[in-house]
Amino acid sequence: MRLLLVVLIMTIMLGMERLHINFPTDVASRAALVFGFLLLIGFLLGEILVTLLPRITAYLLTGMILGPYALGMVDHGVIQHLGLVDELALVLIALTAGAELKLDRLKDRAGGIASITLLQSAIVFGASAAGLWMARSFLAVFENLSSLQIISLAGMLGIIATATSPSTAVAIIVESKSTGPMTDSVLGVTVLKDIVVLVGFSLIMGIGAGNFTNSSIIQPSVWHLILDLLLSLVSGVAFGLLMIAYLRFIGKQTVLFVAASAFLLISISRSFSMDALLVAIAAGFSVGNFSRQGKALTKGLEKASGPVFLIFFCIAGAGLNLGALQQTWRAILIFVGLRTIFTWLGTGFGAWVAKEPPSVRSWAWTGFLGQAGVSLGLAAILRNRLGGPGSLAADIIIGAIVINQIVGPTLFRWALIRTKEATVSLGSHGRRSPASLQEKLKKH
Repeated sequence: MRLLLVVLIMTIMLGMERLHINFPTDVASRAALVFGFLLLIGFLLGEILVTLLPRITAYLLTGMILGPYALGMVDHGVIQHLGLVDELALVLIALTAGAELKLDRLKDRAGGIASITLLQSAIVFGASAAGLWMARSFLAVFENLSSLQIISLAGMLGIIATATSPSTAVAIIVESKSTGPMTDSVLGVTVLKDIVVLVGFSLIMGIGAGNFTNSSIIQPSVWHLILDLLLSLVSGVAFGLLMIAYLRFIGKQTVLFVAASAFLLISISRSFSMDALLVAIAAGFSVGNFSRQGKALTKGLEKASGPVFLIFFCIAGAGLNLGALQQTWRAILIFVGLRTIFTWLGTGFGAWVAKEPPSVRSWAWTGFLGQAGVSLGLAAILRNRLGGPGSLAADIIIGAIVINQIVGPTLFRWALIRTKEATVSLGSHGRRSPASLQEKLKKH
């Protein structure tokens, strides 16, 4: 019945668009119509596929099918117009990640988190860069490049291979309501790795970008990056204190408060050129660890984030360039293969060094396969700054993201269920009683 409903809704939308029957032509009106359309289709497909795939994977597939590279019902103009939804979703995810990073749980895992972060990052970066360099004669991205350019580009691709997706990991953890050592380790490592990757990429770009241009591109100094990170973290703590005050002394309309806080945080971060995700992580961490209002914030985030996550991952799927899979499939497979193998080895080795539990040693690597926001942003930098080679490298990264965002979340949810850290199982998803769309979105 749900599948039939999906087909009927899509048929109506396609008919309106193709026949121009009351179909808006301006971007703002189309975006509003597509927003509601994605809510319906994404939700229904998520419910249909939930026994096979995580919801976010179903949302990504929805966006890919309806996006400009397939049916074309969601075009580039709409994707750009709904960009604020991306920022809102990422901030809500970052607030959730910060609130879930509990000091009382993480202090016992601090050694493991540091060990996995450093060893996994070093192994994935080194092995991926070296593997791409050794396969250079088979890959079009390295054609007609000098030795220094090949080394520089392989290094840039290697550091991007280490990047993971906190948004994907948090979405799966929230959906499965998982708790345990593997969940804590994945949360801690994904957040910490974002910082490592951003600093490492800036350093490699600063050294290697000059090999692709006549004049060296001026990059921010390491000290400048560190000061920006510190400013973002301090501002996040201050913002968290304001959130604590509201939740403690007022504590009403928590869902609206969370949404308003996210918008305010985005605005402040833009005004002062701060990293909104770091500010949000620090704010959520402050509320979750230094007050009794952590549970209230978490409940508000869960209620507010369901529809936002749905639209965010649908739009992310629509924005993925499926043409990149056809043009650079050989390099994409090598990139994905190297990244997967050495993420598994690096995570297991880091967990073994830190004497982590067997569940972390065997299965935590599945939480690091997903790639999204940071990787897409770094791919855009390569495309804008390195000319033709940068565009080919960006296509490789985007193609890898398409694969990783389908395979990664599915494996991670399976691992959480296998290690019994997920409190919502596949069976419970499949046996839920029918409810209205509004009720299910509230419980999402």
